[in-house]
Amino acid sequence: MHPLALGYQTLGRAARILPRQAAYTAARRLMDAVYAGWPRGRNAARRNAEHLLPHVNWSGPASSLVRAQFQRYGEYLVDAVRLDELSPADCFEAVGGDDPAWADQWRQLEQWYRRRPILFAVIHFGNWDILGGAYTHRIGPSMVLVDDLGHPALNRAIQEQRARLGMTPASGRRGLRQIVDHLKANGTAAILFDRPPRPNEQVLKEPLFGRAVDIPSEIHRIAESTEARLIPLTAERLGHDLRFRPHIDLEHCADAPLLPAFEYPLRSAPDQWYQFRDF
Repeated sequence: MHPLALGYQTLGRAARILPRQAAYTAARRLMDAVYAGWPRGRNAARRNAEHLLPHVNWSGPASSLVRAQFQRYGEYLVDAVRLDELSPADCFEAVGGDDPAWADQWRQLEQWYRRRPILFAVIHFGNWDILGGAYTHRIGPSMVLVDDLGHPALNRAIQEQRARLGMTPASGRRGLRQIVDHLKANGTAAILFDRPPRPNEQVLKEPLFGRAVDIPSEIHRIAESTEARLIPLTAERLGHDLRFRPHIDLEHCADAPLLPAFEYPLRSAPDQWYQFRDF
């Protein structure tokens, strides 16, 4: 079993019983054990962190950043385990609700909804599920291309919770076709695109803090074929609880590189990027 899936299953039993703050603390300790016992993921994350360090708000060595990333991922797992405790309205409040700072962006998304296709570009940062629930509450339902989490029961549990919050999960090649059809009907979808390319997969080179990175071209090809509005989107955790700052780039041009749009949240909170493979 994938170490992160094992961590999720182990954590799940305790995370539902403990108060949320205690569950976050327990999760950080559990992920310390995963950090120590998973050299492949730890070393890949360290190589990524070494490239980040000159550009981000972090004062320690790469090893300290990586350990913090593992711990932050534990906090995300607590949120994922307890996703069924939240309603879409709770998710909206967690990202600031009707805060005037985001009001114009929500209004613009509301104007576009069902009038044009919207494709959110999301990275493994902060908490993307919270954003999906918030979008359902404020705007309407969406689709999301989901990852294989390493265990069938785990996949089923998480995807059912996402669907309850208004995010219809889609996976694999069939899921991609569903998302394309949904976008062509002026729907909304989200794709986590920051992953290493698969063998023989079409790629693009994009800059991240000045370094060329190969990423799958899939999300750009989908946006082009559906004429979707491509919008970089992240939710930065504030502190160690269920509060987030959304980053929504409505001005992004569809043919522009995506990765530079995420440099601001990565610079602000590099410990919230959960990239445990060579990127």
